[in-house]
Amino acid sequence: MRTKTLLLTAALAAAGIATSKAQVFSVNAVGYVNTSLVPGFNLVSNPLDNKTGNKIGDLFKNITPSIPNNLKVFKLVNGSFGQGTATYDDITQAFGGPGAAQTLDPTKGEGAFVQVPGSATLTVTFVGEVPQGTLSVPLAPGFSIVSSPVPQAGTTADLKLDAAGQQGDAIFKWDPAAKKYTKAAFDDIVGGFTLSNGNPVSIGVGEAFFYQNSKAAKTWSRTFNVNG
Repeated sequence: MRTKTLLLTAALAAAGIATSKAQVFSVNAVGYVNTSLVPGFNLVSNPLDNKTGNKIGDLFKNITPSIPNNLKVFKLVNGSFGQGTATYDDITQAFGGPGAAQTLDPTKGEGAFVQVPGSATLTVTFVGEVPQGTLSVPLAPGFSIVSSPVPQAGTTADLKLDAAGQQGDAIFKWDPAAKKYTKAAFDDIVGGFTLSNGNPVSIGVGEAFFYQNSKAAKTWSRTFNVNG
């Protein structure tokens, strides 16, 4: 997944949402995010609340230059992708399958894989409101796919994820170009997630990742308001 920044309002820029990985245009707290989808698998999130349910079958209709037949979206539901798979049919021009009615709710930090057939790089545009207030992302025991509930790029410290981390927890970021995961483990001495070289790990706008929770269920909490 590759994304780029175009323009931010003063409010969002002052809040630190500017990123070199996402294209965001906003008036007050409403805007859009353009996320690139490369051939193969991409692990993405919906950064904005479209206020109409955030259903997968609707969120991925706005793809340019066009939606290829058999483009698939996979959301992890109850530990399986079976009930979270949606497939685009260019004859009906709609997504079918049980996953089409599943949500990618930005306020809950949900994410999904998008599989792009063929060799073309695509752009999906998400439109909606910036989530605000007190936001909670559930971190279930074991593995779950999550994303930042605020469209903000930064390290796990910047995004307040370190506060939820414990020794034994880990993050797995998908690299769509290399087609492999990069692991960042929580270090209780450092007090945050670090890569194997000791550097902090960063998350982009519109990027989802696997979180490995080694202990009991907990939450990743954020409190955010555009105007202060």
